[in-house]
Amino acid sequence: MNSSLLKKALPHLIAIAVFLIVSIVYNKTALEGKVLHQADVQGYTGMAKQSNDYREKNGHWPLWSESMFGGMPAYNIAIESTSNINKPLLAINWLFFLNKDVPWKPISFFFSACVCFYILTQVFGLSLLISLLGSLAYGFATFNPILVVAGHDTELIAIGYMPAVIAGVLLILRGKYLAGTAMTTLFFTLEVSIQHLQIVYYTGLIIGILCLVYLGTFWKSEKIKHFFISFFLIAFSLIIGSLNLAYTLLPTRELVTETMRGGKSQLTAVNSNNKTKGGLDKEYAFRWSYGISETLTLFVPGMQGGGSAGKEITGSSKFADKLAEAGVPEDNALAMANNASYWGDQPGTSGPVYLGAVICFLFILGMFYVKSWHKWWIFSISLVGIILAWGRHFELVNYFLFDHMPLYSKFRAPSMALVMPQLGFALLASLGLQEFVDSKENKEIFFKKLKNTLYTTGALVLISVLVFLMSDFKADSDSRIKGNFMSNILQQQAQGKQPTPEMQQQANQVVSGWMSALQEDRRAIFESDLLRSIVFVLLASGLCWFYYKGKIKSAVLLSGLLVLSSFDLMLEGKKYLNEDSYTEPENIESTFTPSNANEMINADPEKNFRVLDIASGDPFQDAHASYFHNSVGGYHPAKLALYNDLIEHQLVKGNQRVYNMLNTKYVIQKGQDGKEHAIPNSGAFGSCWLVNDIDFVDNADQEMKALDSINVRDTAIVENAFKNKIPFMPLKDSSASIQLIENQNDKISYKFKSKTNQFAVFSEIYYDKGWNAFIDGNPAPYCKVDYVLRGMSVPAGDHTIEFRFEPKSYIMGNRLSIWAGIITYLLLISAVLQMAGIIKSKAQSQKLKAEN
Repeated sequence: MNSSLLKKALPHLIAIAVFLIVSIVYNKTALEGKVLHQADVQGYTGMAKQSNDYREKNGHWPLWSESMFGGMPAYNIAIESTSNINKPLLAINWLFFLNKDVPWKPISFFFSACVCFYILTQVFGLSLLISLLGSLAYGFATFNPILVVAGHDTELIAIGYMPAVIAGVLLILRGKYLAGTAMTTLFFTLEVSIQHLQIVYYTGLIIGILCLVYLGTFWKSEKIKHFFISFFLIAFSLIIGSLNLAYTLLPTRELVTETMRGGKSQLTAVNSNNKTKGGLDKEYAFRWSYGISETLTLFVPGMQGGGSAGKEITGSSKFADKLAEAGVPEDNALAMANNASYWGDQPGTSGPVYLGAVICFLFILGMFYVKSWHKWWIFSISLVGIILAWGRHFELVNYFLFDHMPLYSKFRAPSMALVMPQLGFALLASLGLQEFVDSKENKEIFFKKLKNTLYTTGALVLISVLVFLMSDFKADSDSRIKGNFMSNILQQQAQGKQPTPEMQQQANQVVSGWMSALQEDRRAIFESDLLRSIVFVLLASGLCWFYYKGKIKSAVLLSGLLVLSSFDLMLEGKKYLNEDSYTEPENIESTFTPSNANEMINADPEKNFRVLDIASGDPFQDAHASYFHNSVGGYHPAKLALYNDLIEHQLVKGNQRVYNMLNTKYVIQKGQDGKEHAIPNSGAFGSCWLVNDIDFVDNADQEMKALDSINVRDTAIVENAFKNKIPFMPLKDSSASIQLIENQNDKISYKFKSKTNQFAVFSEIYYDKGWNAFIDGNPAPYCKVDYVLRGMSVPAGDHTIEFRFEPKSYIMGNRLSIWAGIITYLLLISAVLQMAGIIKSKAQSQKLKAEN
């Protein structure tokens, strides 16, 4: 029995070993003590610092963060259940992705993606070599290394789990109900736990398309009972998988309605015709739409010039040569050439989505050789993913879906949908290759399919050549690039004087020559990669032809294609993820080394104030300050809509009273010496204050406009809708006082003393989905004041005021997660017991046969 089990397990052990070795070799720099330089990860480090410090001190993460945008829910920063029941389920995340003591990153990203795709191939019963080919193609498609460099770790981890979720769904549809339900629930739980909900959404979309094609294919086969059971179990698995993370999903669902992604703004001027009800603005959401012709990057990676994170140009560059002649250092000139090489329809990109020339060829082969219904759902998800990625370039479909498809309007960057063809191409290529080598068809039919494959691939090559010949290699950004060059040259020539027409004409001629050289570089990139893809296709088709002719065996064919495909993708991926992507750990740590300005601010004994950091650029797109201080700025893709309104209508124009009401005590800016300096703001109002009057307005527009003129230190601005929250108007008492006692993120305490009734304003962001107010332990009403802050009527006397963040959605989510966890464990235990029973039964059967 042991020998039999080992024999069956050997291919899987070999596959795991291959994935591990390839992932390590591909990312060997990670084992040399260096770390990745990832801008987004550094941003997360800044936004999560306060939450992590709180956890170190209190044993759990806070639900509210004070470190960004004046304060906001911390659900999307770091959150955990009040119960430990789900920790064993999520242990794999800690082992592979979150354990900082083990240098797994980014090795684990590629390894897990390959393993999960391999699980999917085994559901289809594919051979070892074909499974390796498909798994490596999925795991090392260029989108993955590009995500690593960009620091989109959660996105890449979620992409890795996707194939295993699909594998579980397919098991259910095959009638393996218990095993399929357990697998789908487990891997969907893991995928959801990473909290990249856009990839989770695409996973659900794939499952929906798969089930529709399955239903359409077999609806006449009288499998009504099987349909009902299967679809019920698939839905059950996805629901339980989601409920395992209900403690984060429910609060996030509640939060999103109050954020930019929920499309919520109380200002009527903000609500444009381009805005989807309850969703993002279309212009913002569809900004990163893949161009229709740009889709050819799936086959020819550099057809649009590559991307800013890559090294498409490493040697000869006409553009770099021109810059070098003008005195630009050679390395800088080459870097500028690479940064300007992209000329596609997106505002910019780190790199192209390239699925591999060999994989594209095998995908076409799969379209002709695969006979099963699987071909159609795989083709469908690939096509749907491409159409969704086109975004604004295919408004007729995509704007309709954005307006009507549930939850879709919460997401941006349509180009991300190309993860669907990333899965589809690798899978159909694998299935087609298996059919190709296993085919029992007669020579004539077999040859006809091969001929059609070659003709279709030839058509793809021809289209690519025509696009190359018809391209002008110009980008919308070229005018900006040219303008910057012109400005620099004229500034140097004029030396502070008005440039003459002759100077302008001469500068224009010089820069026009530079731009022509840049377009030649872009042409050279396209031409080189087009020839490269043609060579790989010729080699792959040659191997298939020799196999058809009987010149080589299937093992040689598969080994050759495996090497070709893997070499193709990994070589391209190395343009983006290479040794230059890494740096010494101390260089990353130095990013968060406090400056003299930070140290000066941190020495302030008061602590509960905010900082505006304008030293490093846009303070509302940078979380660096949040690492050291409570900030009025920060970075988060789902900031509260109220605060976003305040940024756009008050903070960016520098309304000092608004900064004062946000208790902005320090401004960090760079001095003439190039160093950061902390400038105190003596006008900051403090953590709380009492006002003499209340100015009632009819709506949010009037409230925002009132901030331009009203002195909010003396007068609170309140919408009439909140009048019922204010039982009395404030009465003057010169001795009245209110002060902050303690701020523990989720609990804030104040001391109040007055002989008369007062109205207090708290420099805390209004969010009524969880914040409860208490006076001397008794619930008390509060309202929104000054557009974003909290205000409260306080009766005369000595009182203790508390705000406690107690979101009911989090409490309910924890309860649901416990029950979902119990169900998941029961499923997994039952599936394991069933598998053990099957193995035992087979062993006994084999033993009886041997005895007879």
